Amino acid sequence: MTEDIFKSAVFYHSKKNFSKAKEIYESLLKTNPDNLAILQNYATLLSQLREYKKAENVFKKCLKIKSNDPLLLYNFGKCFHEQKIFHKAIEFYRRSFNIDPKNDTPLYNIGNIYLFQNKYEQAIEYFKKAIDINSSNYLAYNNIAIANKRLGNFDDAIKFYRHAIKKNNNYTDAHLNYGTMLLTLGQLEEGLEQYEWRKKSKSFLDYVEYHTLNLKSKVWDGQDLNNKKLFIIAEQGIGDLIQFSRYLYLIKKSYKVKITLKIKGESFLHFFDENEFKVITENKDIPEHDYHIHMMSLLKIFYKKNNFFYKPVNFITRKKNIEEKWKNKLKDIKGIKIGINSTTSLKNKNIPLMYFIKLAKDLDCKFIMLQKKISTEDLKKISQNKNIISFSDFDEGNQAFIDSIAVINSLDLVITADTALAHLSATLGKKTWIALPFIADWRWFKDKKNTKWYNNVVLYRQEKNEDWDSVFGNIKKDIVELLNF
Repeated sequence: MTEDIFKSAVFYHSKKNFSKAKEIYESLLKTNPDNLAILQNYATLLSQLREYKKAENVFKKCLKIKSNDPLLLYNFGKCFHEQKIFHKAIEFYRRSFNIDPKNDTPLYNIGNIYLFQNKYEQAIEYFKKAIDINSSNYLAYNNIAIANKRLGNFDDAIKFYRHAIKKNNNYTDAHLNYGTMLLTLGQLEEGLEQYEWRKKSKSFLDYVEYHTLNLKSKVWDGQDLNNKKLFIIAEQGIGDLIQFSRYLYLIKKSYKVKITLKIKGESFLHFFDENEFKVITENKDIPEHDYHIHMMSLLKIFYKKNNFFYKPVNFITRKKNIEEKWKNKLKDIKGIKIGINSTTSLKNKNIPLMYFIKLAKDLDCKFIMLQKKISTEDLKKISQNKNIISFSDFDEGNQAFIDSIAVINSLDLVITADTALAHLSATLGKKTWIALPFIADWRWFKDKKNTKWYNNVVLYRQEKNEDWDSVFGNIKKDIVELLNF
């Protein structure tokens, strides 16, 4: 009877009905307080529910009953792993492996911890140990590639992504990672084909939502669009929308076609001139059309048509009343005016504000903050430097970047992290300097200061991971040259 009830708890546990499973485990433990199987499952469930302290106590009780159970030790390690108590997690993973040296999973998880901690050589060491035990561990091959990429070992990254794909050709992340690595190296043809795997990735919500649209039209693959209707779906970030909208104007130039563009939010509608093409947002009726395509797939189309690096189009609409407002606000600011932005949605791209503060101390320029969310601590630092100017009401309205557009048009230069503002500034035609991390986004390719995407952009790359000193040393030198010109 107890066994049948336990099986039902395990069933609910496996189906992620945690509340029901917990109820049954706890009921069973009232009459079976020292049953190891029940205790171990219960401890694992508590960990999944993030009741970590209680889970730890149950795991300790399990270890008193059986101290050398590899699965028990592994699960206890995983409990610490989830809490980011990494030294404890590694300890229990190692103990689990020492008892069951044919199981590669503890070593793989140790590799993941080191990868998370940016200890790439150690991560590679443990992933390779896992592969020595289980040569079919495609996840380990993929993660070796990731570690090598972050070290700048691009050839090794390519090799191990290929291994991962060979072990599991349906592994979406490996295809996508391999594709962006190829694109970084300028191997566009194969890279763009592999990049199409993003549409199968569960981490890209754009494509999960795409299937709910239930479109009946054909996917455009470069066919003649004369007298046709094309539906284009924007994807990923706002920077991608700004950078690759150029292809919409190329399509209009190349064909007599009606275009509908679906974007992610109403706050970006003001970017576009409604006379150019129809723009709709989520939950709006999709008009009748002959073909549809995701915006980032236009890269593959125009690579085949030998027009990959089509010139940027300054399509961003300007609001006279907003421009007048900022013209008045900025009119008393004399000398060279430089817009700055230090933050992005990705931690490795963020620039510590201290680097801009040091520039403002050393150079006789006015630095205008082009970001709307500034911490109280940073505001205090900014207020101590008369050369840095911020505005409390900047871009606070419902229309995204509405103030940024007006301010950028009044500046001499923009220096920014790799974020949407960089593409906005470049598309507006402003001289734009972009500070890039050691491993930059694929679109900036490799080892180049200039970019074919924009002739008004200069790239400043880290010489090694987290090395903003060299970046801002070069930026300072070039501003000095600009001032003396």
